[in-house]
Amino acid sequence: MDRFLLIFGIVVFAISLIFLIMNFIGEYDGLTLIVSIFGMLNASVAMGVSEIISTVKDLKSKLE
Repeated sequence: MDRFLLIFGIVVFAISLIFLIMNFIGEYDGLTLIVSIFGMLNASVAMGVSEIISTVKDLKSKLE
């Protein structure tokens, strides 16, 4: 699950970053800007949860 969240976070972050850059280069649209920023935030949370899950798995395996 942690690898899936990490890959999902990286993919969504990259797509949102591309849309953010396209939004600044092209015609400005407020809704696209907000969606891309929230997409990047969502991806960051997913990557953070992935790191927490992997850390918990490592600690659990060391305790056993």
